[in-house]
Amino acid sequence: MIHFAGMQITVGPRLRQRCAWCGATLIDYDLENIAVPVGTDPTPATWEAGALVEVQGTVSMVVEHQDGERIPSGTCFDVDPAVTR
Repeated sequence: MIHFAGMQITVGPRLRQRCAWCGATLIDYDLENIAVPVGTDPTPATWEAGALVEVQGTVSMVVEHQDGERIPSGTCFDVDPAVTR
């Protein structure tokens, strides 16, 4: 399914990023359990807010999309009963 990346939020040691439309969790890190080499930025990667992110099991990837173009099929937007096209 394709989701709309929302803002990442850090509260205490948790960093989460959810879909801005349906609330599905896209990223969930416990920052206390991230190990990096000394001198390396420990901040994990997140999706750019507004990006379309396709999630297939444990694999996630950006879906290329230009503003103003139709939203691709297969998004969480399609399964929202409140939305009509």
